[in-house]
Amino acid sequence: MHIKEVTDNFSLDRIVPFFQPIMDISQETVWRFECLARLVTPDEQTFVPSEFLHIIEEQASVAQLTETILNRSANYFRDLNAAWNININKQDMLNPDLFDTLSEALFDYPNPKRIGLELTAAVVLENIDSFEIFAAQCQQLNIAIYIDHFGATPGNINSILNLPVNGIKIAGGLISQLMENQETYEFVEYFTNLAKQKEISVVAVHVEDWATLEKLKELGIQYAQGYYFSVPKPNC
Repeated sequence: MHIKEVTDNFSLDRIVPFFQPIMDISQETVWRFECLARLVTPDEQTFVPSEFLHIIEEQASVAQLTETILNRSANYFRDLNAAWNININKQDMLNPDLFDTLSEALFDYPNPKRIGLELTAAVVLENIDSFEIFAAQCQQLNIAIYIDHFGATPGNINSILNLPVNGIKIAGGLISQLMENQETYEFVEYFTNLAKQKEISVVAVHVEDWATLEKLKELGIQYAQGYYFSVPKPNC
């Protein structure tokens, strides 16, 4: 089935979270999970957001998508001792109703500190004032914030590191260059050391082989995510 064939009969009921572990490579254990939206058809074909997000936008259902992934992830992990993140976008960050949704989802939730939200570095840097308001609200709910795709676009290191965030994910494009580009290696090393001083967790993403993993250990990066460890799965 092609994605066009599900457009006319599209329903948010078909959107489910798939889970990919973020590993603590110093302990060889799962640190937390990222919950990734997937569209699953009745015949069990799976589509990633880049393939179906236009449908969500056409139906003005971005907020409903976030709510769906949030609630389904919360239900899945409710009785599991595991930390987890969902991805949100600029529209979510600026949505005043998001915190009502979060408060409702977290009502009577065991250890809500397990929950984190991921925003891209580009969205955060382009909306610093709005992000700081958003971050203050997250702190009130004990929700962690992670910056994704750091290094994918030009940006000032200090602008990111001075934000009230719990962790920063280094873009896969930088991680893929570690083996061959000394300048990239030194940049990641410098950034990692600064983040450690501020007690901000650093996560390397798109880790796909043992050699890259060894390079991350050499750099002192503690957390990593990628197909080397696991593809996203409907259960963890």
